[in-house]
Amino acid sequence: MLVTFFQLSLAIRNVWPKCMSLKAFAALYILLLLAGMPVTLLSCIPYGLFGILAAVCIYGLAAYRDTASQNICMGMIGCVLAVVTDNLLTILLHMLIPLSFINQKYVSFGVRLIHILLFYYITLFCGRALKKLLLSGKGILRFQQTWYLIDAAVLLLITIYLFDNLIPGQNGSVGKMIYNNVLHISGYLLVMLFLLLAMRRSYQEQIQTEAKKKALQDLQDYTHNLEDMYNSLRSFKHDYVNILLSLSGYIENCGMEELKEFFENKIFPTKNLIDQGDYKLNQLSNVGVLEIKSLLSVKMIYAHESGIDVTIDIPDRVDSFLIDTVDLARILGIFLDNAIEAALETGRPQIGLNIIQNQGGVSIIISNSVGDNNVALHKLKQKGFSTKIGHQGIGLSNVQKIISSYDNVLHETTMQCGCFTQHMELIAEKE
Repeated sequence: MLVTFFQLSLAIRNVWPKCMSLKAFAALYILLLLAGMPVTLLSCIPYGLFGILAAVCIYGLAAYRDTASQNICMGMIGCVLAVVTDNLLTILLHMLIPLSFINQKYVSFGVRLIHILLFYYITLFCGRALKKLLLSGKGILRFQQTWYLIDAAVLLLITIYLFDNLIPGQNGSVGKMIYNNVLHISGYLLVMLFLLLAMRRSYQEQIQTEAKKKALQDLQDYTHNLEDMYNSLRSFKHDYVNILLSLSGYIENCGMEELKEFFENKIFPTKNLIDQGDYKLNQLSNVGVLEIKSLLSVKMIYAHESGIDVTIDIPDRVDSFLIDTVDLARILGIFLDNAIEAALETGRPQIGLNIIQNQGGVSIIISNSVGDNNVALHKLKQKGFSTKIGHQGIGLSNVQKIISSYDNVLHETTMQCGCFTQHMELIAEKE
């Protein structure tokens, strides 16, 4: 028993996606021993094998979570590899060495040692080949969903094999036939339940990862914009003295007409640079959550550079938004992207952003100019509906799904007098 499960642990280690430490190997060995007790102690071989299979899957989920789907697949492949290799080596050694010779005391120990060594090197070679083939990260194998589908397929194949070949047939009584069918169906249901839970977890982790990457990119863009504004301001300060000196020349010569022309053509346009810097920094400095500030900054600057008249009003400092910042970033990103696209289609594009901190929570209002597009507001939240040609129309439906998961978020959409408004109330929970 000890040697058998040691070989099984070796085979799984040799095909494992990551390098398995001695501590992790010992934990796997102990877990397989515990799961294999029904096989050895209770003589329940067919059903006990499901316990070993479940132990491998649980270990794959618990250890090295960033490669959980790959762990489960390679762990099950390791189990199959261990069984196949062990049987082939047993047959080969019995063919090469007479049975009477193998049964001798010292010879039996030597044969067993050779068996283990050959088993180790064969599984090690096969493991490296399989990892090189399956873990290359190319094609569809780079997606987590693909790995979960492979996991489900392998689980189903192993389940079918165990039920059809190892578990006693249905030639007995009706009760025995019903019992075996119930086990068969239960096995399939457990496999599918595991698949659905694993895919749901993978989907949630993927969404969070993408949102964090987007927030990081927005932060980098925000930092880049700050650097550009700082360089522009430093350049303006550097030229300020020269501007004053040029003015003094006109004043000394009493050339008022020339001074007026110089001021209107050269000096007055620099006001746009100063106003632009104020526009970018002044109001957004009241947002205390860095990832939200960076997102708003990037979107507002992009809108301004696209020729949209942008208005930002954040009178008080806001240090908390009362919901998960990843979800809020997804919501605001969708709202602002839609607002920018809609505003650019109008003759006088305008966007307004208002964030108000009050005693009851935080109010966020995003408004934009719209054209003469009469669309029922309730349709905008339906999945698949979009006013833009070639778009899938899933943005606002995703927003609705996120908002519905919070009890303290109220959302209202209005459209009147050529202005489309998204209004969110983030309500503080009462203690």
